[in-house]
Amino acid sequence: MNEDMIQGELRGGLGRAESIIGEATDDLEMKLRGKADQLVGRVQSVYGNARDTAEETFDQVDAFVTERPYFAAALAAIAGVAFGFVMGLGRPKVIVIRPAHGPRA
Repeated sequence: MNEDMIQGELRGGLGRAESIIGEATDDLEMKLRGKADQLVGRVQSVYGNARDTAEETFDQVDAFVTERPYFAAALAAIAGVAFGFVMGLGRPKVIVIRPAHGPRA
């Protein structure tokens, strides 16, 4: 759990409290501010979770490349060729050569 996840949960909790207080006191501005803080807290928490997942994935890939560098290079080459092949499938394969217009007598 990283700092973004903790701050997001805290902000979401404070937003819920602010929204409840705003609803109890009929203060529309406080209620809306609480809802906005809830949303920002949820987004920050999701960002922290995604960041944790990305860091774990990076660590796994780094370990794999360090342990098997030739196999990793071969996989990257195969993926590059496959990607190039897929990207070229939708393009026309016909080349039209037009005659050059030279000076006419």
